[in-house]
Amino acid sequence: MSKVELISILNDNYVFLITNLEQTEAILVDPGASSEAIKVIKYKNLKLIAILITHHHADHIDGLAELQEQFQAPTWAPFKNKNQIQADHYVSEGAEINISSFKIKVIDLPGHTLGHIAYWFAEQKWLFSGDVLFGLGCGRLFEGSFEEGFKSLQKIKSLPDDTFIFCTHEYTEANLLFYKSLALDFSEEIKNYEKDLKQKISLNVPSVPLLLSVEKKVNPFLLAKNVEIFSTLREQRNWFKA
Repeated sequence: MSKVELISILNDNYVFLITNLEQTEAILVDPGASSEAIKVIKYKNLKLIAILITHHHADHIDGLAELQEQFQAPTWAPFKNKNQIQADHYVSEGAEINISSFKIKVIDLPGHTLGHIAYWFAEQKWLFSGDVLFGLGCGRLFEGSFEEGFKSLQKIKSLPDDTFIFCTHEYTEANLLFYKSLALDFSEEIKNYEKDLKQKISLNVPSVPLLLSVEKKVNPFLLAKNVEIFSTLREQRNWFKA
């Protein structure tokens, strides 16, 4: 069956390796470094058939040039980042991409950056969301407005509850500390979330992917009812030190 493998790079980044049903072809998402991905691809004797980029930050694209040179894999990137990313295809909201047996839709999610996009694998219910949503958190707004960031999260909330969110950073533990600093009601859902997270940490298992139905119950940024509440939370998170 098709699956997603997490490749750890840098301090807390993930590169995602998506393989087809036969485990012969692979797609990479957000290669912020190349060496680890190259090792896995060669070890598993995979053919790299595509690279998907969500946004232009260095920790998502620094491995791109070497991978393109070594594997000649076509690359998809945000239309608004033509000047920052060397790609074969530039895409935005509504674009449909067919790669091998995968049917992928592009969703614009501005906020973290103005050109940020996500890749939605509807059949598998996988969302590769870059730096827009994290476990109990969301991405810092480097380029976009609070309104754009809020609307992008609403788009994610509208996806099916059983969607798996493949975010590109392991920030869940730090975000749990931020949640506790808010002195919110420590519901049964958040207690279970903390218990599950601690178990994963003890086993050295990533908290990613996130299950959307769970995040919708506990993530304060997804629970924010309006832009004003969201912007207050985001400002508080900017200054919080875990």
